[in-house]
Amino acid sequence: MNENENILNILSGKTKVFGIIGYPVAHSFSPEIHNTIFSLTGEQSVYVPFRVSPEGLENAIKGAYELGIRGINVTLPHKIEVIKFLKDTDPTARAVGAVNTLKYTEEGYIGYNTDVIGAEYTFTLRNISLENKTALLLGAGGAADAVCYSMLKNGVKKLYIANRTLKRAEELKERMSKIFGAEIITLPLERAYTARDADIVLNTTTLGFEGQEEYTPLEKKFFIENNVEICFDAIYSPWETRLLREAKDCGVQCINGFDMLIYQGAASSEIWHEKKYDRDFLNSLEKNLKKIYKEKKKGK
Repeated sequence: MNENENILNILSGKTKVFGIIGYPVAHSFSPEIHNTIFSLTGEQSVYVPFRVSPEGLENAIKGAYELGIRGINVTLPHKIEVIKFLKDTDPTARAVGAVNTLKYTEEGYIGYNTDVIGAEYTFTLRNISLENKTALLLGAGGAADAVCYSMLKNGVKKLYIANRTLKRAEELKERMSKIFGAEIITLPLERAYTARDADIVLNTTTLGFEGQEEYTPLEKKFFIENNVEICFDAIYSPWETRLLREAKDCGVQCINGFDMLIYQGAASSEIWHEKKYDRDFLNSLEKNLKKIYKEKKKGK
């Protein structure tokens, strides 16, 4: 069967449509994630990106619902603003204050936050226990809310939040303190090095991102002088940031953001299809997507 015949078999009146909205959105890896899931599961579904401006968000949500789009992922800059146009949100999304997944229901779209699940799976599927650990979270915007929630939910007893703008760190602390009883300490980013008892370092800043490869939110000296066990960086482009490279040089177990990306995608699919993927499926998905991602990067 050639490629055109395969596409014709997928696209019919029975095909379910899913997608992602963002501004911009052409860079998103989500179509590769979900179309690979559909391929592995045999779902007669297709997933496409939709470029939606902030001004057009309300009309886009209403239009998508009328068109019967079964599920939508939400990326920047819409994760907070979209909440106003939903029927409801689940408790985790309400606690985090942001939505990245919409599920079609007869009453309207329901909002979820699977970034929390993506962060959680990144550690639990590696059999890494967070119980009674001390974590240093770098950054207080974007992915920080979900990573913070996931850490505290899974037993982190003490959490430092270091951010350029201390007010944002304090706002995140206030939200999480209403839910969890862990000790939370806020710091300006330039004083992150004072969190000397951190077992885990979690970067959610953009320092080290593609185009900023020479930057790091935490100097190598921190890893040399302290007993950090794990370093997680939400960035996956480049594959290994300066932060991860220097931490690895010091014997620290390092994890980039790619697993969080694919696991939050798998969690979205679980919500849409009301099913649970087992570890073997997730391992197969991860293997396939790493190959696709690396080939895509080579072709740039």
